[in-house]
Formats: sequence, C-alpha cells, structure tokens
Amino acid sequence: MVDAAARLVVVEVTTRRENAPEYDAYVRTMIDRAANEARATGWDVTQLSAADLGVDGLLDAADAADAIVVMGGEDIDPQFYDGERGYEGEGYHFEVADAAQIELVRRAAERHVPVLGICRGHQVINVALGGTLLQHVEAPGHRVIDLPVEYALIEHPVSLERGSRLAERFGREHVLVQSAHHQVVDKLGSGLTAVGWAHDGHIEAIEHESLPITGVQWHPEALLAPTGQLRVLLDALAAETRAVLQRS
Repeated sequence: MVDAAARLVVVEVTTRRENAPEYDAYVRTMIDRAANEARATGWDVTQLSAADLGVDGLLDAADAADAIVVMGGEDIDPQFYDGERGYEGEGYHFEVADAAQIELVRRAAERHVPVLGICRGHQVINVALGGTLLQHVEAPGHRVIDLPVEYALIEHPVSLERGSRLAERFGREHVLVQSAHHQVVDKLGSGLTAVGWAHDGHIEAIEHESLPITGVQWHPEALLAPTGQLRVLLDALAAETRAVLQRS
C-alpha cells in the first residue's frame, strides 16, 4: 500500500481518437484498469491527457505529482528521436502528446520523481533521455496482426536480468507477459539499462541506473495479464515514492 494522500498522475495520449474509435475504447479499458488498481492500493490518482493539455498544461497539471505512470498508445513521432517517416506499420501520430510526455519525463528525472512507463510509456522514457527506437519489428512473438484490436495482445516470456530491481520485485528471472507492439527500444537513453528481453533479444524492460525510473514494453494492466502483475509494479512504484518522500 502507498502512503495516504500520495499523488499519482496517470498520463494517457488523448481522450479522443475519432480516427480509431475501436482502438480508443480498448486503450481506455486498460488505462482505466491501471488507474482503478492504483486507487485500490491507496493512491490519490489523477488521469491526464497529454494531447489535450500540451506541454505547458501537462507540466502544470502534474507539478505536484509524487509519482507518474505513462500509459500506452500510438507510435512516438520519429522527429523526437531523429527517425524517419514512412516506416513499415506507421500509424497516426500525436505530436503534441509526444512533446508533452517527453518533457514530463525529463522534468521527473530532474526532480527524482518516480516514473513507470508502460508500452509506449516505456518508449517515451527512452526517447526523453536521448535514446532511439527500432521503428518496426516483425509480428511473431510481439503482437497478433490481422485481427480486431481486442485480439492484438499476445502472451510471451520475458527474461529479466539477475539482480535487477524488476527481477527482485517479481521474485524470479522469467515472467509471462501480454504485449502488442511493433516498435522496441534501440539505443538506450542516458543512464538507462536494459533489464528485460524477449525471445528474440529485443529489449522489453529498462531501469535507470540511479533514478526511480522503470519501463516495461508489455501491458500488466491488460485483462488477461497474469494475476498480480500490475500490483507488483504499482507496489514497487509506491516503495520508490516513499523513499523519495522520506529523503525530501
């Protein structure tokens, strides 16, 4: 359980996807599940939309946050990591949301505010700290294609680095996860270490060497995710938050 009145900001890309209503509804289900789970463990949760608020608005709205969760969503625009447009599988971009979430992570790093990134959020962390993304990976083992969005998630194992914070939190070095993505972390951002890998060697989890920042490429908040997986990550975020608050 988190300390009473600890403030958690859960940041999503947008509240409106008129171009993709089915995807929007599916993403909404997972974001709400993460927020509700956090509330159940004692967090004072505020949900924010990066696209609606923009950079200044998001920074202002999250200014008093004790911890931050950056949720999943669309690909980050390549301009933010010196990538190229026109890559395979490229979809709609929310450039305002990208810029806002990137700046939010950077400010959190400066202030030592704990951050958990999920799927896109994991990639936002890497880009915010100067890393890059591999713009397309083939589907086997990472997502299901040619089916409705609610069937896109696929279960696969992730190997965790022995001695990493994530391995200690889960109490083991292999976990089963639910994921659906076609991009992965490539060059690591400043201070970040890869601590989790898929069967093909692609990075599935990152930790900062000295800051309370963690990213996972998978979806612990998915309906079919292993029971308790989201709670493990939220409890770890709570422990990091307590440690930061006690030092301040």
